[in-house]
Amino acid sequence: MVASSHVAAVVASNRGRGGAYSRPTKPTPLILPDEHENNSQRQPANSVNFDDDESEIDSPQSPGLSGLDSSAALILVHDEEEREDDDYGFTDDEDGDVDDIVSPVFEIRRTSIPPLPPLSIFLYLLAPYLKLGALNTLTSAEGLPLKYGLPALFGFALLSAFSRQSWYMLARYLRKADVMEVVCDTYAKARGKERQRAILRTTVKLGTALVSGLLAIVYLHESANHIFPLLDSLASRIVIGTIFSALVVYLSSAQSLASKRVILASWLSVLSYVAWLSCAIYAHAKGILPREGGWFSNPPSFWQGIFTIAFAFTTTSTLPIYASLKSGVNPVSTAKTPRSRSFRILSLTSVFCAILLILPLVIFAAKPNIPASGTTPTLPDNPISLPVLPDATPEIVRVALAILSSTTLLLGVPQAALTVPPIPLRVGRTAAVSRTATSLSIVCLAVILSFIRSSFIEHLFTPLNILLIIITLTGTYFLPALLHISVHFFKRPMAIVIPRTPLLQTPSTSTAQPNLMGGERGVHDELLQRKERALQKKQFRKRILWDVGAWIQVFVYAAGVVAGFSLLLH
Repeated sequence: MVASSHVAAVVASNRGRGGAYSRPTKPTPLILPDEHENNSQRQPANSVNFDDDESEIDSPQSPGLSGLDSSAALILVHDEEEREDDDYGFTDDEDGDVDDIVSPVFEIRRTSIPPLPPLSIFLYLLAPYLKLGALNTLTSAEGLPLKYGLPALFGFALLSAFSRQSWYMLARYLRKADVMEVVCDTYAKARGKERQRAILRTTVKLGTALVSGLLAIVYLHESANHIFPLLDSLASRIVIGTIFSALVVYLSSAQSLASKRVILASWLSVLSYVAWLSCAIYAHAKGILPREGGWFSNPPSFWQGIFTIAFAFTTTSTLPIYASLKSGVNPVSTAKTPRSRSFRILSLTSVFCAILLILPLVIFAAKPNIPASGTTPTLPDNPISLPVLPDATPEIVRVALAILSSTTLLLGVPQAALTVPPIPLRVGRTAAVSRTATSLSIVCLAVILSFIRSSFIEHLFTPLNILLIIITLTGTYFLPALLHISVHFFKRPMAIVIPRTPLLQTPSTSTAQPNLMGGERGVHDELLQRKERALQKKQFRKRILWDVGAWIQVFVYAAGVVAGFSLLLH
């Protein structure tokens, strides 16, 4: 009798609480009973009942179900014990940089350079250092003492590496891998500034096109200037000019820097520079190193040598190259990034190699060339006569240096031409000017200005060279420092753990338990704010070195502007 009454009570309870014998109803999400309170007082009639033997992680107030709300913020808290071991170690590219608190997963939309292997990335980071600035160090920095030349060499190499690291940190901090997007997020991120963003994008695109186009034009013009004095007849100049033009057009017609012919041309350019440097070392040791006119028509001077060394370490396309390296990596993978794909290691290695390949030129420019003796030394009588190989004559050395330097610059034209962004113009209503057409237009203009000789064109290249130096120095040493200061000094820091938008309340959370949820949210907000302040303070301490370096770069650039204007006025 007692058992039958107990079964009847269970059936009645199930009918009233949505049991197996009741009419099935759709449960209301996130309206779950509290295990610490009376279920009969708090649970609605159409909600789902949970058994008492459920695990604690399945309770509504446990962390296991706290992420059911789509508006809740997910917070990744690293183990402090594990992070302490990495604070003083040289970790990989993602874990050991200054902005490791900020998520490294950023926007990589349509990169101008397809994914490349680390070796090709290293090539494109090293090749710009071994071009026009390095080749003109011997003549432009002639007579520059080592007490000024060596600090300038190491100082500008350090500033160049610092600039690349600044671009890299800005990309990770703002989660953007494009210069236009970084500039827009820095100066026109708020709503209602679409016009300012359009103006900034156009300005950055035109500036990038101007720098890359000038580099391609000046490279080809200087390549012709090195090889044409060796040609006496007009027919030979026409033949060489035609061959150079066809080769440059063929290499620059590639789709991107990922093309095999462009990569091969860049490697050959680096190898030709190494051969040119070896020839210069041999000529200096023999005392037959020619001292011809410098890059400019005026004689070498102190400031001309300093600016030439600074120009040698200018770099462009840092963010596109970085995006190309990272676009081939799975952003959601938890595997540790190998050191071979570390952008910081590749950048530092390229700068170190550039220092080794430019250092002898600074020494040769400071030390006067040992003149070759005009008399042949008398050899003692020796019954055994050994064959003596004839030394290279100054004329052979001069021809070899001219050919190698011309080859180095000629093979560097495609890398500069293919980084020109597409012209923002449309032919008709649908067809747009492609990147290949833009690059070929720049190359054709370079061919016309390089192989058509006239006094007007020769005088035109003097202001073009000055403009190229000013723009490249500004883009390398000043622009990343200005963006770093604008982001970290004149704008509010980006939130790390606190949601950037207020959490949206669901109807259940706004009506079911207002007092309880309000109290818990207040506690959670307090904890999040404390965690946010702690992480912001930690990030500031780790970034203070880069803040000081950015201000130093600005002051060095300002001093260079003053010195440059004084040099132009004289």
